[in-house]
Amino acid sequence: MAAVELKGLQSVLSKLNRMGRDINTVADNSLHKSAYDIKREVEENIKTVTAAYNGHTYKAVDTGQLLRSIHITKLGICRYAVGTAVEHAAPVEYGTGSAGDPAVSHTAKVKWVYYSPIAGGYRTAYPQPPRPYMRPAFAAKRAEVTANLSRAIIAEARSGGGAS
Repeated sequence: MAAVELKGLQSVLSKLNRMGRDINTVADNSLHKSAYDIKREVEENIKTVTAAYNGHTYKAVDTGQLLRSIHITKLGICRYAVGTAVEHAAPVEYGTGSAGDPAVSHTAKVKWVYYSPIAGGYRTAYPQPPRPYMRPAFAAKRAEVTANLSRAIIAEARSGGGAS
C-alpha cells in the first residue's frame, strides 16, 4: 500500500474554512453598497422622470413624499430590498386607468372613486401615464451589481481569505 503525504494541506483547509465565512461578509458588504447605489438611482429617476398625457406633463415627484420614502431593508445575509410603502408608489410607477402601462391591468374608466385609509376618506382618481422610477433603476444597475460582487469575491479569494 502506497502512502501519499500532502504538505500544507492543513493550511489550505484552514484558509478555505476562513474564506467560506469571509465570502459571506464580503458578498453582504458588496450587496449593501449596491443597494445604496440602486437607491440613489431610484431617487434620481423620481426627480427627473416625466410623462405626457392629454396635453399635461406629469412628474413623478409632486410633494416629495415618494422621494423621501425610498429606503433599504436588510432581509437577511446577502439580501436587501430597495423600496417604498407610500400609497401612490405603484400608480406612479405603472400609471392608472386608460393611460397606464398596458402590461398591467387597469380600469378603462375616465375617473373613479376609491377609499384611501391614509387620507382618511374617498378620493377621485383620473388616468395618469406611468412614470417608472424603480424598474429602470434596477435595470440600469443590474450589471454593475453583478460586476462589483464578482470583483469583491475574486479579490477575497486572491487574498487567501481571512480578511474581514
